[in-house]
Amino acid sequence: MKTLYTQKIKIVSLLLFYLLVFTGCENYLEEKPLTQVNIDAFYQNESDALAGLTGAYAQLKSGNGYYRQQFLSSLYAASDQGQGSFNHRDFRFGTITNSHPLIERSWIDIYIAIKDANNVIARVPDVAQMDEELRSRIIGEARFLRALHYFNLVRCYGEVPLRTTPVKPGEKGLSKSPVVDIYNVIIEDLTFAAQHCWGFNENRNGYTNNIGRVTKASAHALLAKVYVQMASSLRTAQDGQAGNDKYLTLTESPNFYYQKAIEQADLCLQQPSYRLASNLAEYKTIFDADKGNNFEMLFDIQGASIAGEGTAVSNLFSPQNSGLAGGGFGGTNRLQPQYINQSIDKFDPRYINTIIDFYQDETRTYTLGSGLTGYIRTITATGAANGTLSRVFTGKYIDRGASTEYTSQQNWHVIRLADVYLLRAEALAELNQNPALANSDFNTLRTRVEMTDLFDGTGLTMDEFREALLRERGVELFMEGHRWFDLTRMGVYDEYCRRTYGNNVGARGAEDYTWPIPLIESSANENID
Repeated sequence: MKTLYTQKIKIVSLLLFYLLVFTGCENYLEEKPLTQVNIDAFYQNESDALAGLTGAYAQLKSGNGYYRQQFLSSLYAASDQGQGSFNHRDFRFGTITNSHPLIERSWIDIYIAIKDANNVIARVPDVAQMDEELRSRIIGEARFLRALHYFNLVRCYGEVPLRTTPVKPGEKGLSKSPVVDIYNVIIEDLTFAAQHCWGFNENRNGYTNNIGRVTKASAHALLAKVYVQMASSLRTAQDGQAGNDKYLTLTESPNFYYQKAIEQADLCLQQPSYRLASNLAEYKTIFDADKGNNFEMLFDIQGASIAGEGTAVSNLFSPQNSGLAGGGFGGTNRLQPQYINQSIDKFDPRYINTIIDFYQDETRTYTLGSGLTGYIRTITATGAANGTLSRVFTGKYIDRGASTEYTSQQNWHVIRLADVYLLRAEALAELNQNPALANSDFNTLRTRVEMTDLFDGTGLTMDEFREALLRERGVELFMEGHRWFDLTRMGVYDEYCRRTYGNNVGARGAEDYTWPIPLIESSANENID
């Protein structure tokens, strides 16, 4: 069996080195990628640099293992929110092995994406006769992408090989790097991106930062998220959470990272062109399929209705054969009643207004029940009762215009403005050990959806605040890819999964805080045990 995996990884390694054809370009970026045969001969001019960068963006969703499909469902199933498909059963049960095909596919796709970002970062500095501000912007965007890829890797797999230069012929596989080294690269990349990326749709010297590209605000936002991840993971490791013990290699204190997070959140929230919805009616529209890259979205993975440029996002999160997504599979990810009842406020407008309350398939009609945790099912033709369905689908990814599974124009929202407010609230409270300092940011988000039940952290213990924080993040950001990372960094993964799934299915140990490095890597890379 080891020989089989070795052959497989050799093929993958060749792909990682020689795969130089950039896949379909989203029309929101405007520049079109070019077929690249010789990487050294390719980066000759400004157009090549832009095409190379566009190709690096395309890798976010060129393969099914990353943001196009499987990665999203793996993150969801690994959390406490609810069920995924049978293929993701091991993520839900905490029984993932190093030969699981989904962690293999994500590993490969992310490292391919890193390869493309590294090529841009290494070669664009040498392109002659190029506008210098454009050059710095292109490198900044590529460094943001590389930082995002490594942030995903370090959170999902822990210590991983850290490659920041293009692979050379005959070069051997790298050993795993400590998380401190990985985070140092992430921080350096995002700091550079924040300095050199442009504003939303900004024009300079005759060039436009087309909608869908990285902005200065998105770089500051992701950096704030990185610092909070470091701070909370280190805090819980110091408190004895063995699942986060790799963070003990970090060189600063949790308070140092919380302070950095506050600074970056402030810088993000000062940037123009972004704002929160002004009222509940406007909030209801921010997840519409045709409103990607709107004022609350800081960085989106772009979907398009053109064949080959869409994603499976709508199908993954919308009920099958409901007309709310494309054809084929559907309803992979759905909310569990226990999560709804125990881990969020189900009467919060942000929950009520972002779930599907009515839909139909070929034979049945589904109407949300009064308990808000499932649907009353009837036979459409007769109106006869047909039992209940104990699950809830989100309305955040509906795309009625999608014609197939992969022609959804729904974007995947990597980070949005509300997350930055919550990150700042958390960091302020943790840094000062004062939950009341979260009041302003919590209530800014609540009042925008016309809530009268405002948060007051006065008198709360820090443990009580952290519970409230997870409820707030759980209702604001549910099904957006953050929950598993929130539970692990906060050191409460076992507690919350047991709450949803019970003591058997929900049990989680320190080994479940990251996925194992795939066997296809460790069996072929002599530098990884």
